[in-house]
Amino acid sequence: MINALIIVLSGIGAIAILLASIGILRMPDLYLRLSVTTKAATLGVGLILVSAAFYFQNVGVTSREIAIIFFITVTAPGSAQLVGRAAY
Repeated sequence: MINALIIVLSGIGAIAILLASIGILRMPDLYLRLSVTTKAATLGVGLILVSAAFYFQNVGVTSREIAIIFFITVTAPGSAQLVGRAAY
């Protein structure tokens, strides 16, 4: 059961990252590219890290992955806003 959950979470995360990379190519504007990339890449990396937490099942690894997810969630929108403001 855990293996199926790991496969599903990592698969959805990989698809989200794939959609982020397609969004970079398909979106016509820099601001839309930043939005799509930030949202989809944050979701994809978060899901892959959650699946890695289920895989390793160690308190040290899980706490590090939770910290990584937190910092990515906090810093990605701020950095996208700063890049968009610099582009403006």
